[in-house]
Amino acid sequence: MTDVPCSQRPSPAQCVATLHTIAAAVSLLERQGISAEVLLAGSGVGAGDLRQPSGLVTQAQELMVFANALRACGDTRIGLDIGRAMHISSYGILGYAMLVSPTLGDALQCAQDFPVLLGSYFKVSLRRNAEEAAIVAADYHYRPDLAVINTDMCLASMWAIVCDVLSARRAPDTLKVTFNAPAHADAYEARIGRRATFDATENALIFPASWLDEPLPLAEPVSYLMSRQQCAQLEREWATAAGNDVTARSLRLLYSDPCRYGSLRALADALCVSERTLRRRLAGSGSAFQTLLDRVRHDLALDYLTRTRLSMSDIAERLGYSETAGFRHAFRRWTGHCPSDYRYA
Repeated sequence: MTDVPCSQRPSPAQCVATLHTIAAAVSLLERQGISAEVLLAGSGVGAGDLRQPSGLVTQAQELMVFANALRACGDTRIGLDIGRAMHISSYGILGYAMLVSPTLGDALQCAQDFPVLLGSYFKVSLRRNAEEAAIVAADYHYRPDLAVINTDMCLASMWAIVCDVLSARRAPDTLKVTFNAPAHADAYEARIGRRATFDATENALIFPASWLDEPLPLAEPVSYLMSRQQCAQLEREWATAAGNDVTARSLRLLYSDPCRYGSLRALADALCVSERTLRRRLAGSGSAFQTLLDRVRHDLALDYLTRTRLSMSDIAERLGYSETAGFRHAFRRWTGHCPSDYRYA
């Protein structure tokens, strides 16, 4: 176990995302009778925003929706289902570039070349030898309690891309994940086409290397080059953006230092507004100060517990608690567990 400071990695509040994944999740769960209001609670995303999926939010807001979804439906298969619903059209100009790529290998290279547009919580890479190719998802640094859902979502969405650009439903030769068999262990074959191997050394989709050289049915050389240029420009723009609404700006400050900005007054002062104005604006975006602060403390606590050797008192202090007992009580309220249950998990 190495002590990796959270400050060395971008926080979810610093990473942009489109509304496509949130829209897919809401659409999927509304069909199961779960309202958009429940799913979007506390995220700062309104139901009306979903009609403009080109808008940007942060991954912190996206993670709130995923947590709401899991809590509301209690079905751990939702990562697979959301990922499978993320077809090539969900990725905008990147999706178009992949669709008109010369070969499957070129399409997957696009996904690797433009990670901000892909919007994954993982570093997605393509590996190839003489016989096999593998899409590998590594370096997950976000909420541990959503790791299985996000892994499932990443692998299912990448396989949906493969099938979409090939215009054919295929199955990987091997599907590997690093976690223990979850409650939905039998769902992988139906959603991706192959039973999963659990407790593996990597998260990967493995298939014949020859597939990478297959010409794509909608390949168009000029459109491919032009769309790659557009992707490069958009990638640069998104890399410097992180959402500008009051929820996104509040989250950025809270993730940067929940101790410093852990009061409504301190946060309002940093945003150059009154406490009353900030409270009203957060309410107007469907959120509240305490909801955001709890979410940030929850996320950072899980990160500190699972990725560092900080003592409980140090973690409590970094999160803005004057006493360790206050942190322990809050953590049990958030998760139903003691902080020690997550220590070096």
